[in-house]
Amino acid sequence: MRAHRVIQGALLLAAAQLPFVSACARVVEGSDGAEAEAEPDRGDDADPGPESSDTTSGGGADAPDPVLDLFACNFEPSCQPVTMHAYPIPPEALPCAAKLVTGGGTGVLRSMLAPGPYVDETESLIFVLGDGTALVQTRERHCGREGMECGPTVVWEGPSPHQICDLVVSPDLEAACEEDTEGCGWWPWADVANCRAVEEHSCEDVAALLAAG
Repeated sequence: MRAHRVIQGALLLAAAQLPFVSACARVVEGSDGAEAEAEPDRGDDADPGPESSDTTSGGGADAPDPVLDLFACNFEPSCQPVTMHAYPIPPEALPCAAKLVTGGGTGVLRSMLAPGPYVDETESLIFVLGDGTALVQTRERHCGREGMECGPTVVWEGPSPHQICDLVVSPDLEAACEEDTEGCGWWPWADVANCRAVEEHSCEDVAALLAAG
């Protein structure tokens, strides 16, 4: 009878330990799975190669070369430079320019268009070529309008591309200059037309064109 109770107690103890054994087995199995998931993917560590370099910045594109500045050549004007604000100053510059363009020779004219009241200036450099055309370059500077910051000296913007323009010369202008009457006056900021882009000229190129005339 006592032996029977010992066997029954052993069976009950084994039955009581069975859930704990199963639970431990699940913990160990889950622990192994977690370690497997934590194992890094060796493929992600591979060298991405040159294709991974940044190609979206657009770097390497060269900036355009600046236009050759004929103002920096310091050619001596053939007539006094004239400024147009309310009226042309000095007024005698206009007959001088008119006689140059109607006379068939070569020369250099400079004019400034400055309507104001702000710093709002456009300067033209006109190389009269003696064939009814001129090589022209302009530059501008602007300041003083609301919201614009102006330093002590307003600098010029980059000069325009070189252009060849037709000089507007009417028969009346030619006659007035021949007779030296009041109508002999040529406006450098207005009496040019049909301007078209042309290849750049160096200072030496321009000097040669003027000398050839």
